[in-house]
Amino acid sequence: MSTTEKATYRPRHILITGASGGLGQALALRYAAQGVFLSLWGRDAARLEALAAACTAKGAECVVIRQDIRELEASREKILELDAARPLTMAILNSGVSSGLLPQKKPDLGGLEPVADACRVMEVNALGAINLMATLLEPMTARQAGHIVLIASLAALYPLPGSPGYSASKAALSFFARATRMALFDAGVRISIVYPGYIETPMSRRLKGPQPLRMTADAAAEHIASRLLAGKDTIIFPRMLALGTRLLHLLPEPLAAFFLRYFAFTVEPDRESPAYKGHSDAAPSKR
Repeated sequence: MSTTEKATYRPRHILITGASGGLGQALALRYAAQGVFLSLWGRDAARLEALAAACTAKGAECVVIRQDIRELEASREKILELDAARPLTMAILNSGVSSGLLPQKKPDLGGLEPVADACRVMEVNALGAINLMATLLEPMTARQAGHIVLIASLAALYPLPGSPGYSASKAALSFFARATRMALFDAGVRISIVYPGYIETPMSRRLKGPQPLRMTADAAAEHIASRLLAGKDTIIFPRMLALGTRLLHLLPEPLAAFFLRYFAFTVEPDRESPAYKGHSDAAPSKR
């Protein structure tokens, strides 16, 4: 697809995973319009139905898919079913959960990231998204058309000490997507990777520490959509935070670790974490 074709591209059937979370909702509302069919994928049925109603009010047609992407076989069947019924022109793979070093009020757990949380983050953010992407590439490459958008993170570009599992999961997703994009250079399928910084969502509210240059979910969705429309397939923002992340690669790791201490954070466990134990200030893990 040429740059000109990318700039005029208008998706008609859009899948958004993680649609019940903050960024997913914002992206759905950004793309909702007359003539657009939205497949809203997530786990929170009430949030999905409310979002579908809001998108329908803007003229879009919607279908709700309540499916956990950790269920790999069921997810493969569901996405192929969606594509067979109405070929997907864009799939925004946005599902994500987070975990990290525990707050100091949990000394009994040593403050470390629970291994069960790290594994769950890898299952959702990396394996779940990779499973959907690889499955959808089969029909898209067959018809030489389609656009897959992966929501990674600036944490994929340099690991954050406060969130080892999240950093690793987003790096794995990024590398898989980049390698696949190079392998399918002439296949007619567009693959875009988004590396956002801090976004105001229920998930980010569990992060206890500095969140420099944090932006609203609506602003992030608008930026992503506008850059995709402009033909950009590597989207990194905000610029100053992206620059700082890149500069870390120029430093010896001990010096980089020293600077990162000024941005240290911990992560309140979500309700699926074995460390949750009924905390009232921990919200479900939604982007």
